[in-house]
Amino acid sequence: MEFSTPTTNMDNVLKKVSIVIPMHNEEGNAMALYGELKEAMAKENRDYEIIFVDDYSYDNTFKILEDIFKKDKHVQVISLMGNQGKAVALNAGLKHVSGDIVLIMDGDGQHNPAYIPEFISAIQEGYDVASGWKKEDKGRSKFKSILHNNINRIIGKIMGVKMKYFGVAMKAYRKELIQRLELSGDLHRFAGVMVYYKGINIKEIPIKIRARENGSSKYSFGKIVGKVFLDIVLVKFLTKYSRTPFKIFGPIGFILGILGILGVGYIAINKYFFGISAFYDISILLLSAVAIIIGIQFIFFGLIAELISRIYYNPDNKATVLIKTSLKH
Repeated sequence: MEFSTPTTNMDNVLKKVSIVIPMHNEEGNAMALYGELKEAMAKENRDYEIIFVDDYSYDNTFKILEDIFKKDKHVQVISLMGNQGKAVALNAGLKHVSGDIVLIMDGDGQHNPAYIPEFISAIQEGYDVASGWKKEDKGRSKFKSILHNNINRIIGKIMGVKMKYFGVAMKAYRKELIQRLELSGDLHRFAGVMVYYKGINIKEIPIKIRARENGSSKYSFGKIVGKVFLDIVLVKFLTKYSRTPFKIFGPIGFILGILGILGVGYIAINKYFFGISAFYDISILLLSAVAIIIGIQFIFFGLIAELISRIYYNPDNKATVLIKTSLKH
């Protein structure tokens, strides 16, 4: 699925590919995944690097990755200090990429590296983002597949974004684009949406999700559904108001303040023109006072959020990732 025509062909510009893969307790998948990555990249006549980010695995994942690093100059390994989450692991890897094209994928073996050339080709054609969508999922029941498809349609309606699927982590980006994204929590699922709001050219690539052969999923279905809808609200806010939070909090505070003032005005008119005591309208008086107080709080909260936003987006202020070990040739 294509959202717009690519602007230019950059075949002679984009040379190197960086593949970033977060890993957590994937000792049963790491070596097989590495072999498939090598096979896929052997078909590409270009330089590349594979950056594995171990998110504090307590099995032998890091040891396996360390052994791979020792025999392959194309491999980097980053080990985080403590389990910091998939988004933080991705950010850690993205800060170390040197390629012109950046591809991210899961480390559990469900994303087939054989699709990598298709993602690279899409970026070479001039698209800013190549995003995978689940044409088939071997590890999911028919009921869950139908439910997920309907959830994605709902998300698309709410977000106003025409994408077939939002939750597939396998994506490719131009380097300068992905490094501008700060992913936190579980927002890696919505990276495509966040760049879509910026007017970026996106191409969706149908992929088949393989069944997990080793290990267990880090996400339960109920957990995903609950967090997804909470994240929708967050992404909607981040994509529209993250740099200008006062635009959402200010008007709310202003409206509440006006309603409170109107309530007080109503009581004052009854008091001075009709001789009706304010105590007869005590509920209106209390509601008006509460509205004014909350309105003032919203306005001040918006101002503080605006200041925090400006500090955060200062280029010299970077999010901190705690890295224990970094192996690089």
